[in-house]
Amino acid sequence: MKRMALVLVIVFVTLGIVGPASAPSRAQETAAGPRLISGSYTTTNPIYPTIGAQTGVLLYDLSGLVQRDFDFQPPDETQVLGTLDGDIASGEFTIALPEIPEGQPLDFDGDATTPPAVQVFAAATFIEFRGDERMNRGEMPLDLSARLERLTFRIIGGHILVWTPDEGEPFPAGFGADGVAFTADDPLLALPAGWSVVSLETEPFTLLREPTVTFPIVESFGSLNDYSDMSYLDAWETLFRRTAETYPFSTEKALDWEAIYAEITPLVKRAANDLDFHLIITRFGNLIPDTHIGYVSLPVMQNFLLGGVGINRLTVTDEGEVVVVEVGRRSAASEAGIRAGDVLVEVDGSPALQALDETPLLLTSASTPHSRRYLQAATMLQGPVGSSVGLTWRTPAGQQRSATLTRKADVNAILAAFGASVFGDPVESYVLPSGLGYIRVSSFSQEVSQAGARFSAALRELTDAGVPGIVLDLRDNSGGLVQLAMDMAGHFTGDYERLSDLYYADGTGDFAYRGFIEVLLSEPAYDGPLAVLVNEMTGSAGDLFVYALQHEGRALIVGETPSGGFTGEVGDGQYLLPGGLQMQIPTGRPTDPITGQALIEGTGVLPDVRVPRTWESVISPQDEVLQAAEAALLGGE
Repeated sequence: MKRMALVLVIVFVTLGIVGPASAPSRAQETAAGPRLISGSYTTTNPIYPTIGAQTGVLLYDLSGLVQRDFDFQPPDETQVLGTLDGDIASGEFTIALPEIPEGQPLDFDGDATTPPAVQVFAAATFIEFRGDERMNRGEMPLDLSARLERLTFRIIGGHILVWTPDEGEPFPAGFGADGVAFTADDPLLALPAGWSVVSLETEPFTLLREPTVTFPIVESFGSLNDYSDMSYLDAWETLFRRTAETYPFSTEKALDWEAIYAEITPLVKRAANDLDFHLIITRFGNLIPDTHIGYVSLPVMQNFLLGGVGINRLTVTDEGEVVVVEVGRRSAASEAGIRAGDVLVEVDGSPALQALDETPLLLTSASTPHSRRYLQAATMLQGPVGSSVGLTWRTPAGQQRSATLTRKADVNAILAAFGASVFGDPVESYVLPSGLGYIRVSSFSQEVSQAGARFSAALRELTDAGVPGIVLDLRDNSGGLVQLAMDMAGHFTGDYERLSDLYYADGTGDFAYRGFIEVLLSEPAYDGPLAVLVNEMTGSAGDLFVYALQHEGRALIVGETPSGGFTGEVGDGQYLLPGGLQMQIPTGRPTDPITGQALIEGTGVLPDVRVPRTWESVISPQDEVLQAAEAALLGGE
């Protein structure tokens, strides 16, 4: 309501409702330039509508993009907020333009003796997650009215806004021979004083000076790569070319793109239906060990994953035993006498661990051996509804039994493996019986505009209670909005800290710097004893959260395994393929700002306190990882 009231006051003043009694003529209005901009926006990226985000719109200073300065952060005083009617996926926006903006002035005449005098802006949407309606440090534009070339981040179209105090200031009149704005070959025009909207959709550019100008905010970086109308072969060829160019860890994973192409292409040529094609694409994904490579295929789910026997969770111990952890009531497994604590010995005549290691990954690839086994354990016993599987198991008493079980519709094993980051409250907290505080953060991709405030409230409640230390539980947190993770991490580090640099393919066969990720400064601050719990599915933004706290020496990391070790940025790697196959492949490469090395991809964050995974610990009713963290904090380690 405050934002609406403010905008209405600005509109009233600038439109002459408050002020001179006589309204200006149409010619005078046009000469004065735009006073209001409006338009629509649409997001095709499938991730954003699922994260529960509130969206804002503002006038965004384009100086950074114009000057190719990817560290540029517009000062707060440059922000002019607008209003939205819609949500993150689509809607309408309106922004009232200020009489005199406070952006960074630029010079386009090439004359160093003349002061810069042209301010350049775009309309931009952004995700609000830091507690107020402004775009705060750490919050970044989602989409702009300027259209960007996806690999180079060059401005190649759309609409921008310019303001200059004096008539006659030079400004680009077209793209020039290179087809890119704001480069040396641009022809120039003389700007009128005041505001102008510049349409980059025409050649030469068009100046729009009406009192109200309407244009869209467009999706550039992060838009869906839609190949769904192509043939199987054309879709594969297009997907392969883009992946080979943009995948950020080819060197670290020693990928042989020619060999991958030679293996997959003949299979695609023989694909007879959607199921064939989708299975081939999952094979392609498995040749790239990266948990961020994921697939959603209805034919694959229907034919291979919807049937289960009621064993909801399996775990592999350090000794290689495949232990039954949870069995569904009145399931085929329960009726056959399988109980929690039993150890699988054989699956369809093969040793259980061998069968698990040979299980194809049909939902996601895997960055690390420990995350691979976790994912394989979730789907090893899944199959077509009505099919059967032969199991041999050993009871805790040493008895060996066998049975053939028929699969029924049952995806509980998959939900148990992936559901923690999809369902439930993303932030939970309480005081443990030991007196330590406990905060579980299950996801950085749920209710993102409220999660930061919930975390702050939970931390304040625990510190007000005087707890002697805090345990942060990030097990099964497979990521989400990395800036939200950095906002939460900022409660414990005491200052802003540059954590990683981001590189993306630049269209020339190399990768170029495109910005950085920093730990933010958040309140309330906590500098007391701290432990963080991790497992195989602590990944992506979860990985980086844990890394930030270990890197700063701020927390003790506790777990049975390292974190998941999947850190690539996936915003621009969303694909829709024939037959409705949705796929995700990373394109962004986070690196150490000093060494330039990729951050923890393929390794994960190693625990400071490594808890053995034994048969006893797996079946224990106690949370032994949590207990180890409590002992470490209370024991002063």
